[in-house]
Amino acid sequence: MNTLKADLVCHTSDIADGTAERRCAQATPLGTVRATRARVYVTGNHEYYSEAQGWVDLMDELGWEPLRNRHLLLERGGDTLVVAGVDDVTAEASGLAGHGAHLAGALNGADPDLPVLLLAHQPKLVDRAAAAGIDLLLSGHTHGGQIWPFHHLVRTDQPALAGHSHHGTRTLLYTSRGTGFWGPPFRVFAPEITLLVLRSPHRPTP
Repeated sequence: MNTLKADLVCHTSDIADGTAERRCAQATPLGTVRATRARVYVTGNHEYYSEAQGWVDLMDELGWEPLRNRHLLLERGGDTLVVAGVDDVTAEASGLAGHGAHLAGALNGADPDLPVLLLAHQPKLVDRAAAAGIDLLLSGHTHGGQIWPFHHLVRTDQPALAGHSHHGTRTLLYTSRGTGFWGPPFRVFAPEITLLVLRSPHRPTP
């Protein structure tokens, strides 16, 4: 990943099953991931199966920016991108105080004329993102179905399985297959790391 020399590295969560304390040694290598401007992270449903706040704290210690219903500004060459993130949609039901997916809170104070990149673990948040005029939503969760025929079950719960899809009049969703697995410890035809190059539609490609 570091050879890509990315400006922004995004982790859309589900780091591991279990607590951060138990899995700390396995997660610590995430601290070696490099970005020229920012590394950002949002919570996923598997964090809420164990100890979400512990994972948020660990990622913070490893130098990642936990975007818990907030945003930061990424600047390059005179342009500014709003990078926002929300807690997983399962957060509120977890009963963990202060956790819940609040899109309005994530965008609070952002200039409405700036483009917005939103991180949300589950693609099913795309309807809310489209209604809010989000330009690009990055999600994970599906593992791309991981193995056949699991993808059929995923499609009953999520609007997208993997890759690009368009929603509403302006919102683009990219659903990453991710790098890990759930259940059987293997992947079939599932790429791991995605490099996205963002270009303004108002400027010619150099």
